[in-house]
Amino acid sequence: MLTEQWAHRFFEQSSEPSVILGRDGVLLEANPAFGHLVGLSLTSLRGMALQDFILAEDAAVLFAKLGSGSPTSRTCRWRQPDGSWLPLSWRITAASESEPLYCTVRQAVEPSPAPWPESDYLPFGLYLVDIRTRRVHYVNHRFCQLWGITALEGAIHRGELTHDEVIEHCLKAGDAAEFLRLCAAPDQGCVPGLLEDEARLSDGRTLRRLSTSSSVAGDAMRYRLFAFEDVTERKRTQEALHRSEESFRRLIDRAPEGIFVHTQRRFIYANPTLLRALGYDDPAELMAKPIWSIVHPDDLELVKDRVHTAAVKGALAPLREVRYLRRDGTWYDAESVGIPIEFDGHEAVVVMSRDITERKQAQSQLLQNDRMVLAGTLAAGVGHEINNPLTYVMANLASALESVSRLGAELTRAGERGPGSVAWPATLQDTEALLKEAQEGAMRVRNIVRDLKFISRQDEERREAVDVRQPLDFSINMATSQLRHRARLIKKYESVPPVHADGSRLGQVFLNLLVNAAQAIPEGNAEEHHITVWVRSGPPGSVLVDISDSGCGMTPAVLSRVFDPFFTTKPVGKGTGLGLSICHSLIRKLGGDIIVRSEPGRGTTFTVTLPTAPDAVPTRAAPATPAPHAERRGQVLVIDDEPAVGRSLARIIGMRHRVTVVNNGEDALAVLTSGAPFDAVFCDLMMPGISGMDVYERVRERGDGIAARFIFITGGSYTTRARQFLERVPNLQIEKPFDVESIHQSLGQLLGASGGSE
Repeated sequence: MLTEQWAHRFFEQSSEPSVILGRDGVLLEANPAFGHLVGLSLTSLRGMALQDFILAEDAAVLFAKLGSGSPTSRTCRWRQPDGSWLPLSWRITAASESEPLYCTVRQAVEPSPAPWPESDYLPFGLYLVDIRTRRVHYVNHRFCQLWGITALEGAIHRGELTHDEVIEHCLKAGDAAEFLRLCAAPDQGCVPGLLEDEARLSDGRTLRRLSTSSSVAGDAMRYRLFAFEDVTERKRTQEALHRSEESFRRLIDRAPEGIFVHTQRRFIYANPTLLRALGYDDPAELMAKPIWSIVHPDDLELVKDRVHTAAVKGALAPLREVRYLRRDGTWYDAESVGIPIEFDGHEAVVVMSRDITERKQAQSQLLQNDRMVLAGTLAAGVGHEINNPLTYVMANLASALESVSRLGAELTRAGERGPGSVAWPATLQDTEALLKEAQEGAMRVRNIVRDLKFISRQDEERREAVDVRQPLDFSINMATSQLRHRARLIKKYESVPPVHADGSRLGQVFLNLLVNAAQAIPEGNAEEHHITVWVRSGPPGSVLVDISDSGCGMTPAVLSRVFDPFFTTKPVGKGTGLGLSICHSLIRKLGGDIIVRSEPGRGTTFTVTLPTAPDAVPTRAAPATPAPHAERRGQVLVIDDEPAVGRSLARIIGMRHRVTVVNNGEDALAVLTSGAPFDAVFCDLMMPGISGMDVYERVRERGDGIAARFIFITGGSYTTRARQFLERVPNLQIEKPFDVESIHQSLGQLLGASGGSE
C-alpha cells in the first residue's frame, strides 16, 4: 500500500508530463505537468477521448500502435485551446495486454519543412516562406522558371537567399511589385485562409497566385505557402470565348428568325425578332410566362408533344408549322424547330421560328398562277365541251319558239275555221322534244361549270373526310377534252375508306397529273394508248391513287428533277414548271407522299399516297328528301335581285303554293316585318345593298322563328364572309343553276318539318 502511495505521489509531482490511457484511447489520468504542457485542467482532461484532441491523420497511426502490445514512440499534433497545433512525442508502454497504457509525453523538436522533390514536376510554382524570419524554406523549379531566376535555384535551396532578396530578383522579371510582395510585414501578419489574385506582367503574361497558411510546428500563422500559375493562354482563351459569346449574343439578338429559350415550360430568353413578331416592347413582359401563352389554341396539343420530345426525351423537335399568338390576340404562321440544350447550367430548350406568312402568301399566289396556266391549257377543251350543248340548246330553243309562234298563229286562224283544223298533237310533241334536248344540254353546261368551280376554289384549305373518287371524277371530267383524242381511259376504283384531305386541292393535283399524262401521248392514236386511274388500299392508314400512261416516259435525268420548282420540258409558254412541284408540296402538306416511276418508251406512273381520315367511315350520301304532298300549300317569299330568276322560281313554286317575289333586301325586310305568315323564304345570298346574309341576320335578331325557314340560293360564295356564313348557318342551300326537282325537295323538306297552311 505504501508503494502505491509513493508511486502516485511520484506520478503527480514528476516534472515529466505523463498520462494513463485506456485501451480505447480514453484519458484515465494525467499529471499536472501534462496539464501545464497542453494548457488544460486535469478535471477537464479526465474521461476525454484522445482522438478529440489529436489531428485525425495522426490519430489513425497512433491508435494502430496502441494495440500492438509493445513499447512504441509516436509524434502527433495536439490541438491547443487557441486552435493551434502542438507537436508532441509519445512514449507508450504497458505491463500486460489487459492493463492500461502508461505514456510519457514531451514536446517534439520543431522540424524544418522538408522539401518536396516531386513538386518540381508540377505545372505551377511553389514558394514556402517563414513570415517572421523571412526565411525561404522551399521553392520548386517551376517557380524559378516563371520568374526567370533558375540560376538562383540552388542558392535558394541552400538557404543563402532571404525572402526580400528573392523578391528583388523577381522584380527584374516584371513590374507587378505589389503582386510580388508575397505577404505583409511581420508585424501585420497574413490573412488566414485561402487567398487568390491575378496580375498581368509587363511582358504580357498573366500569373494567378494562390496563398494559404501552412501548419509547421503547430504554428499555422507563421508560415505561408504560395502557388503561382501562368494562366496567360487560359485568359486569352477565356477572353476569346467571351468575345465569341458576345458576338454570338449579338448574332442571336440580330437574327432574322425568332429565337427563345425555355425551361420548365417558361420563357427565360427571347430575342428582339420574336418580341417584335409577338408585339412585345420589353422582354420582361414575356419572361417567366408559360410558353403556351404564344401558341394558337388549335396547335396546343401539337406543341405539347413537341416540347415533350425536346425537354423530356432530349431529342430534336423537327421543323414543323405552328401558329403563334400575338399579344393582341391575332396570330401568324411560323416554321419552328426545338433543340434541347444546357442553358446557364440547367436543362432547357431553344426554339427557332421563322414567320412564313409572306411565303405562304407567295405560295398561294404561285398556286393560283399554276391554276391559271392549267385553266389556259383546258380553256379550248372546256369551250368545246360547252359549245356542243350550247349549239343545240340555242337551236332547239329557236325552233321551239318558232313552233310556239306558228301554233299560236294557227290557233288564231282555227277560231275562224272551227275546231279540228290544227295539228295539235304533232306540233306539241315536236316542241316538247326540242325543249327536253335543250334542258339536257343546259344540264351538261351546268355540270361543266360545277366542275370548274370545284377545281378552282380559292378559299382556305379545309381538311375533312373525302371520298377520293369524287375529286378524281371531277378532274377526269375537266380533262376529257385532253384525253379523248390521245388515249383510252381505264378506271379501276376499289372500295377504300375516306381520306383526310381538301377535295379541291386533290382535284388540282389529279387534274395536273391527268393533263401531264395526256400530253405525254401524241394525238391521233387513242385506241393504242391508255391512261389508267387506279384507286386502291395502301399500307394500314393510307389510300393509294395510281395515274399511269403509256406515253413516252422520262429519262433518268428528267426523272430526278421532275418535282423541282420551275423545271419543265415543255416549250416556252406551255408551262411554268410549277405544276408537279406544287402537287408534291400539296400532298406532302396533307401528310401523304407522291412518287413517280418511268422509263423512256414505257410510260410513267405517278402514285399518290394519302392518309385516311381519323376513325374513317365511308362517306354517306345525303338522304333523299321526300317530295311534298300535293295537297299541302304554303306561303312562300322569293328574294332575288335578278327578276328573271325570281319569276322562274315563282312559276315553279306557284303551281303548288302562294308566292310573293321581291327583288332587293330592302323590300324583303319590309315584307318580312309586315306580319305576313311566310312558311318558307327562298333568299339569294349575294345582292347589292342589303345582302341575303344581312336580311337573315336582322330577321334572326327578331326571334320569331322565320330565320329557320330560309333556303339560301347561291351562284357561288365569292367572298370570305359568304363562305364562312354558309358554313355557320344550318339552313338549306341550293346552288344555281337549280332544277325543278331540287326546289320541290327543299321546299317539301322545310314544310314537312315546320308544317304549312292549307
